[in-house]
Amino acid sequence: MWTLIWAIGWLVGVWLGQALGVGGVWEWVGTAALLALPAPLLWKRPPLGHILLALALVATGGARYLAAQPTLDETHIAFYNDSGQPLTLTGMVAGEPDIRDTQVNLRVEVESVQVAGRSQPVSGHILVQTPRYPVIEYGTQVVLRGQLNTPPSNPEFSYRDYLARQEVYSLMARPNIQIAAERVGSPIYHLIYDAKARGQATIRRLMPDPQAGLLSGILLGIAHATPPDLDEDFRTTGISHIVVISGFNIAIVAALFLRLGEPLLGAKGAAVFATAGIALYTILVGAEASVVRAAIMGGVYVIAHSWLGRSNWAVGSLFFAGVVMTLHRPAALWDVGFQLSFAATLSLMLYATPLTEAVRGWLMRRVARRETGQILGVLNDAVLVTMAAQVLTLPLTMYYFQRLSVISLVANGFILPAQPGVMIWGGLATIFGSLWTPLGVPFGWVAYALLWYTIRMARLFARVPYAIVDLPFPLWALLLTYALIGLWTAYGQLDAEKKAAVRVWWRRTGQRFALGGTVLAALLGWQGQAGTADGHLHVHFFDAGRGEAVFIQTPTGRQILLDGGYYPTVIQDKVGQQMPFWDRELDVVLVSSPSADYAAGLPGLLGRYEVGQVWLGNGGVGDSAEWNALLLAAEAKNVPIHTPQTGEVIEVGDGVRLEILHTAEDESLVVWLTYGDFSALLMGAATETAERAILANGLPRQTVVLKAGHMGDKEASTAEFLATVRPHIVVVANEPLGRLGYPHAEVLERVAAVGSPLLRTDQLGTLSLRTDGVQMWWTAQK
Repeated sequence: MWTLIWAIGWLVGVWLGQALGVGGVWEWVGTAALLALPAPLLWKRPPLGHILLALALVATGGARYLAAQPTLDETHIAFYNDSGQPLTLTGMVAGEPDIRDTQVNLRVEVESVQVAGRSQPVSGHILVQTPRYPVIEYGTQVVLRGQLNTPPSNPEFSYRDYLARQEVYSLMARPNIQIAAERVGSPIYHLIYDAKARGQATIRRLMPDPQAGLLSGILLGIAHATPPDLDEDFRTTGISHIVVISGFNIAIVAALFLRLGEPLLGAKGAAVFATAGIALYTILVGAEASVVRAAIMGGVYVIAHSWLGRSNWAVGSLFFAGVVMTLHRPAALWDVGFQLSFAATLSLMLYATPLTEAVRGWLMRRVARRETGQILGVLNDAVLVTMAAQVLTLPLTMYYFQRLSVISLVANGFILPAQPGVMIWGGLATIFGSLWTPLGVPFGWVAYALLWYTIRMARLFARVPYAIVDLPFPLWALLLTYALIGLWTAYGQLDAEKKAAVRVWWRRTGQRFALGGTVLAALLGWQGQAGTADGHLHVHFFDAGRGEAVFIQTPTGRQILLDGGYYPTVIQDKVGQQMPFWDRELDVVLVSSPSADYAAGLPGLLGRYEVGQVWLGNGGVGDSAEWNALLLAAEAKNVPIHTPQTGEVIEVGDGVRLEILHTAEDESLVVWLTYGDFSALLMGAATETAERAILANGLPRQTVVLKAGHMGDKEASTAEFLATVRPHIVVVANEPLGRLGYPHAEVLERVAAVGSPLLRTDQLGTLSLRTDGVQMWWTAQK
């Protein structure tokens, strides 16, 4: 029990080291020492000594994370990122080339860089993107010349963070490459990669694509060997795990070797046999870091479960393996592959046997004992193993990919029974075909038939309507799901007497909880409807009291705020009303002007919400107190700040497009929002100067909604501009009773002259537009 708690303490410490980001390594080490020193003295007074050791391991984990962070000085290649000048580097291709349809990604270990005409020794890895041909293999010494950049990051996906978890901090795209030497590096890796290449060549001789590509992925771990449409079908049906080497594949390999070894070697011998099979498979697919991690966890499961025969030892051993792997490389904790492999292995340890026994009992009540054994023999190696693994992996996949394959369980039930045969017959075909092609042909025919069936089923199930649905699954939902699974698992471990006591307690309190939960769910559901994505674009022109603020929610729930008005409490209230109560994320905040009427409400908002990016108008220049407070708030939260140029576009991925029509120093940001046939021209604080510049560029010719510039100032919304854009509706956001003189009478006359309806926030309150891209509806709430 305490061993498990100590291991969890270490993992929590590694996470805290990254999450807190405070203190130095020695401060964390000192904290660990202060906590650990009294532990032996209190060891005979549990649980105090045990708790102190757990806390010491938390601090030690934090120290290990900080110690693993590279120092990006002149001795590290990332120090030279974004210099704006081409650099000359020397290094070695340090991994298997990642071959895509249009390019090849190479991981290069850099040895030196040319600085001021001299060679500077450096360390670190970079990602090099090269043309599709020729492919540069592992162990090639190269001289590169090109731009070295920091990998990009955006709200949808941070490629920078993704590469950083692999200890890569620099990107060089399409450099000039000279080959200095070949086949240097590790002889062991050359043997592995050569064997993979021979295996893939054998498979391609034995069968056509896409079956050959699929078998290469399953057996050899060769990514991107199948066409994109087939990859999408696999994702839709939830069977991508059979291609991506992870805990799923290792589990099937382990189950196959255990089943083959038990009749001849017994349980312990089969465990050794299965562990050797896992090691062989790991080497065969290339021994990449993610595969090795999955193999270690699979091996731990086999030894602890089949050799030791104790599930509690198995769980403790798995967590100990997690400690060892994060001790070696703390960044592994954030690796999705590591998390999925860990979750899959833990799920197998906890649920594979109970699930098998439950299915056995169900079958024995309906069919004879012999038939029960035969059915379980078919199901256990693939279907039941995978179903057990999905108990803890499914919530993770829903969290990371924000969608659910509804057809997954059915598709897996049809497809997975064929996978052991694919691996056995495909493996035999590859081995014998490598010796002499005709020897592999009979085995290849069987493997081809099973692969054809797999692909056919995947394509069939992918065509089922609503086979996959987008399903928002935030972090709190993930944690709640795991908490419920944990309670269910803990209940399952109780003996009959304790289970009965729990049932009695539940009967006594369940009705009260049910009533209270129903009321709470109704209240939260009622409030939670606000801001929930409904497939429509929503644009809210807030009645901000003074100043302007426009809140945009896209059909898939992306949230963008343009300006924050004058009053911090008002903008926080308005934004809170439009977002679900659990949501604390804004994708982009745009600031039209440094004026307090547009920026004063935003510093406090950045302190309350997680903001993906801040885009600044006025050329990014401002000297107001509100502007400076905004910049400081963004810096404190590490929010990226961007000063856009005219013509830049924010693409949110669901048909909504925001284009910067105008921006310049001392002038407002102007945004054109489009979705289908709908458009809204959001003028911010723009006046006649910006309007003339927009007309000179010929855009836009016409818009559905015009948010008048500068709260209806007479220097904005000129007659020429209104006549050109011909808005269906003009919105004026201004303070109540027109205390600052907005909207100006001349603006009201110009709007009336073009015949556009005028909607004013001081008269109607917050104005909310909703559109499906064809029709538009609006409401007002005072």
